[in-house]
Amino acid sequence: MAIYASIDQGNTATKLTLRDSEGRLVERLVGKGLTAADIAVVLERHAPIAGAIYCAVRPRIEEHWQALLRVCPGAIELTHDTPLPLRLHYTTPRTLGLDRIAAAAGALAAYPGRRCLVVDIGTAVTYDIAGPDAAFYGGNIAPGVGMRLRALHTYTACLPQVAVDGPMTTPGDSTETAMRCGAVYGIVGEIAYYRSLLPPDSIVLLTGGRADTIAPLLPFSATVDHDLVGKGLISILHYNENT
Repeated sequence: MAIYASIDQGNTATKLTLRDSEGRLVERLVGKGLTAADIAVVLERHAPIAGAIYCAVRPRIEEHWQALLRVCPGAIELTHDTPLPLRLHYTTPRTLGLDRIAAAAGALAAYPGRRCLVVDIGTAVTYDIAGPDAAFYGGNIAPGVGMRLRALHTYTACLPQVAVDGPMTTPGDSTETAMRCGAVYGIVGEIAYYRSLLPPDSIVLLTGGRADTIAPLLPFSATVDHDLVGKGLISILHYNENT
């Protein structure tokens, strides 16, 4: 069965995903310090690779791109000029994060015909709306949990640097828990606000490193999908193969 690969180079971590021709996950490798050798080992284990796509939200890691090309010479890189299976309703499309595009494509591939709120909770938090008519309607960008905590410490005289992981009480019963809860529940409130703007049958999808922290705190059901960007990249890859 044909194997397809995607590399998502985020602000913090690199994610390599392999899927079969039915869209089933075959293998996933995630890490902050992945090397080209790490990627090559996984790719070669599943060779031949029928198709591959690379996406980077910062300057691409050339060694990672070359490792992909060695196993799949026809690999493509997602850019703002790549044909997409969704329409962008965004006034500055060339500044739109490629990971946001891919996550929206993943949501529409997984839930065709549904309106989705896509929340990627990583270094930053993005809140994006994808429509039932295969369209990206835009969204908002906010600091992630760690960034909020660092900002509180950096831009105040006395607040300490607080770790993201640790005790949570509501209301906070110490400066540490007050800051941590403020950062975490701020994101919870933002998600609830954006959800309130959408029809009741809309799907809420969470992805990113802090999705599992936030999901249980929401006052409504949300689906955590850590491979949403990977699914979207493969959707974009297949769209380009067929057009």
